[in-house]
Amino acid sequence: MINLKQLRQAAVVTCLCALTACDAIGSLTGGGEGNSAPVIQITSSPRDIAGNFLNAWNTRDYDGMYGWISGRSQALYTLPVFREIYENVDEIIRAVGVTYTLSEAIEQGESAIIAYDILIESSLFGTIPDNGRTIRLVREPNGEWRVAWSQLDIFDGYAPGSRLEVAQDRPARGHIYDRSGNFLVEQGGTVVELYVIQQNIPELDACADLLAALTLRRRVDVLRIFQDYNFDTTFSIGDIDQATYEVNASALSQLCAIQTTTRATRRYAGHGMAAHVIGYIGQIPAELANSYLERGYGSGDLVGITGVESAYESELAGNSERALRIIEPGGVVVRELAGASGSPPTDIQLTLDLPVQRAAMQAITDAYNYAGGNWAGRSPGGSVAVIDVNTGAILAMVSYPTFDPSAFAPDTSIFQGQYINLIGADTRNPTRNRATQDQYSPGSTFKIITTAAAAAERAFSSTELFECTLQWNGQLFGDSQRVRFDWRNFEPEGFNFATGQVTMSEALTASCNPFFYQMGAELYDRDPTTLVSYARRMGLGNATGLDPEIFNAEANGQIIAPSARDQNISIAIGQQDTQVSVIQMARMVAAVANGGTLYRPYVVQQVGGFDGSEPGFIAQPDVMAEFGLSETVLDVVREGMCMVTTPDAVGRSTGQPLGTAWFVYGSDEPPTFRASYTVCAKTGTAQTGRIEPHGWFVAYAPADNPQIAIAAVTEYSREGSETSAPIVRRIMDAYFGVTPAPFPNWWIENPYVELQIPQGSTGG
Repeated sequence: MINLKQLRQAAVVTCLCALTACDAIGSLTGGGEGNSAPVIQITSSPRDIAGNFLNAWNTRDYDGMYGWISGRSQALYTLPVFREIYENVDEIIRAVGVTYTLSEAIEQGESAIIAYDILIESSLFGTIPDNGRTIRLVREPNGEWRVAWSQLDIFDGYAPGSRLEVAQDRPARGHIYDRSGNFLVEQGGTVVELYVIQQNIPELDACADLLAALTLRRRVDVLRIFQDYNFDTTFSIGDIDQATYEVNASALSQLCAIQTTTRATRRYAGHGMAAHVIGYIGQIPAELANSYLERGYGSGDLVGITGVESAYESELAGNSERALRIIEPGGVVVRELAGASGSPPTDIQLTLDLPVQRAAMQAITDAYNYAGGNWAGRSPGGSVAVIDVNTGAILAMVSYPTFDPSAFAPDTSIFQGQYINLIGADTRNPTRNRATQDQYSPGSTFKIITTAAAAAERAFSSTELFECTLQWNGQLFGDSQRVRFDWRNFEPEGFNFATGQVTMSEALTASCNPFFYQMGAELYDRDPTTLVSYARRMGLGNATGLDPEIFNAEANGQIIAPSARDQNISIAIGQQDTQVSVIQMARMVAAVANGGTLYRPYVVQQVGGFDGSEPGFIAQPDVMAEFGLSETVLDVVREGMCMVTTPDAVGRSTGQPLGTAWFVYGSDEPPTFRASYTVCAKTGTAQTGRIEPHGWFVAYAPADNPQIAIAAVTEYSREGSETSAPIVRRIMDAYFGVTPAPFPNWWIENPYVELQIPQGSTGG
């Protein structure tokens, strides 16, 4: 039998071999001369084995750890069970690694004891010390030392049957305010749930109209929900704000026999009016589960999925106060291993103006419902961006169709799975932000750039007159097409008269195609890149830089230099391959209004600081570039834009208003009335490859002291003056606090009439 002295000699030999890189351990012999003992091959000391075991834990090599435990321990715990125990522990505490300090081994016959201190690094708790530990080892029949393992070797007190538990108290999520401190998102706010029974509805058509307006849906979508239920079934139609309900309670009762309940929840003001900016919260996505668990979230926690809710998740969510405990089967706390102090959530203030945001979403929703039998029945959607011309702050941004962000939270009254499936199956892409992610041919709105370029390059004098005819023979200017047309050439009978003589500003007002065809040719002759260079210096062709952490897929647009004169002629009227986004056009118009400064648009005004503490962030206007255009050039553009909306600017020979949108803002004929404020604007009707064009309207107001700029587009609709301009009028009315103008009667009285826009031309 080998005694303790021989084991110590063996350990010395082991250490010496390690130092001299010998290949084998020397043989140990005992007894007197002539006596021999069996040869024992000892490859490692108890201390080495313990180190190997803990090193394997540090690298999460659970199979390697299992190889260093004794045969008896392996008989009690199979490898899958052993691995599961450690994986569970590491997942609960989110272990990063371990460091340790081993004392000298005390050997007693076939066993050894080593005292040690260990530090477990956790992403949830930082360093978890577990000092004064003991690890026991036994010698196997082959002479090797192995760890006599039990579950207590993980944490002292962590016996079989007990469990590790992370107790945490997640704080209530932070609020999101508008620029005036109104709630855009209110944690713990009250919403009114609307329920109906079809057989009790007194006036189905009127009820559908009202519910569509209040829930920001298409009327046909409301009726489609009705079809999913029996006549005697009570079902949810959605949530609305308490204030909205109080204003409409009587109508909801009379028209819909509405039933209501209320609940406290995370309330999104308008329930979809700002969904594409604010985003929504929901269950942790499977692909992000591990990263959220590493940060201390529980598997059932709700997190920001898109928009501000996602980009400012850390601030809005705060940090939970956490404690790591060992709990015995009866529920008694055996030991508290670690704790982490929490931090309160941080509120966020946006630049959005709640009344303007609400008006913008309501205007586009009502327009699509009102004109559902006309142009809106063909259009899949549209968008609007409203910007402060003097700072770049976004006052409103809407994309239609929208969705109710509260539907993604588990406490919604809406049948969640059904609603989310409907959103996902909707070919109109309700969750896509059309204002920032999509790009379109700008059509005649691009004539703002062409006017600026022609004036700056002196391709035409500001006082010179141009004969605006219905046709333009561009071959005299090198055009490959025999003839191009003014947009009035294909207007209905009675309206297709030539504009006649116009100045440069009046050409912009009247959207005279022949003038801009000719400017396209003449600017090309100066330098083929002249026109596209002006487009780029006026902010087109690149993303605006709008809060990329929120709007992470902003469209760049497309400005391509022409390779031939006829291409530049088409570019001059906003066609060819030119593509722009709504937010780009809003910023460009804002810069025209403010003197040529291109601000970086932004939607986050302040982070924190509403409780008297130091704010984490306060936004300041950020100048990205300047037009570099003189006030004389800008005045030519502004004069042309400001005459677009007034009936007072008339043609020299026709006596008819030159402006393409005068009837939206300046008509004294009922049911429209003249706006009490001055609007400078440009209409656009862009070819799309389909019979239905994109309808554009861009504007700023008031003319003498510009405050806001707006860009709006209605996809695959009709002329911008007929579709987008009335929507913008509603938003302007709300901003300036006047009675909203009614929508055009022809939207509901007349059938859709297709526009026959010739190739190479554009609408007004």
